[in-house]
Amino acid sequence: MAGQFEVFTNPIVRARKAYPYVAILQADVAETGRDRIVAPLVPRTQLTGTAGRLTPHVTVSGVEHVLLVPSMSAIATMDLKEPCDELRHYRNDIIVALDLLFLGV
Repeated sequence: MAGQFEVFTNPIVRARKAYPYVAILQADVAETGRDRIVAPLVPRTQLTGTAGRLTPHVTVSGVEHVLLVPSMSAIATMDLKEPCDELRHYRNDIIVALDLLFLGV
């Protein structure tokens, strides 16, 4: 089963060039069936002006990326193959981004 904060190659092939990875944000205890809530990751070099609590900077496979929390979506769990990295050590930054997005704090 795909777990919270695991990173996968983006299963949407046509979006993979811009967003090579997705990270699961959904808690493991909130298993909702066939889908998982994910946020896309984009290489930091492709964006400007992304500093801020809503878009945490993380490292995936040795490259700095931006986690686009406001661009969350559901992806079929069966499309998430093998995890290639994980973001557990960025948990606090991700929770801050989710709190800001949903609670405004």
